[in-house]
Amino acid sequence: MTECDYCMLAEKGQKVFEDEKTVAFLNPEPANLGHIIVTPKEHFTILEQVPDFLAGHLFNVANKISTTIFETLKVHGTNIIIENGSASGQKVAHFAINIIARSENDGLGFNWPPIQVSEEDMSTTELQLKELTKNIGGFDKEEKKAITVEEKENVLDTTEEDYLMRQLRKIP
Repeated sequence: MTECDYCMLAEKGQKVFEDEKTVAFLNPEPANLGHIIVTPKEHFTILEQVPDFLAGHLFNVANKISTTIFETLKVHGTNIIIENGSASGQKVAHFAINIIARSENDGLGFNWPPIQVSEEDMSTTELQLKELTKNIGGFDKEEKKAITVEEKENVLDTTEEDYLMRQLRKIP
């Protein structure tokens, strides 16, 4: 596998947050000042590969960072964007949540022109999605890792023991 830009940035980038599962860093090619990337430390290409417990954690971190951006940079909004697959514009094959600081009239566009969809197509799509999403809810749980305690052999220091025994023998 070739080097992943986000994996490298997770190690050497301008980090603003890090814990055992997640790292957030300033985007080196920002859309706006304060553009932050939140990504798992473990390499996953798209959201569907990320375990549920980790996805939840990533979104919690993204939420807190978005709040921090509001408070620190005094912006008027944030865009929270996931480019999920190459057709969506994903350029780096590593799952990431982009948080882009926004201000009024900042010049960044983010509009999708609506398309015309027939009522029949909308109904068919609704039914298909309802059928395939009816079992959502059985989320992956984080596996709890057992804490292992190293057992050490209880070895007495014989020189210490001999000294103490000699001292006890001297007591009348």
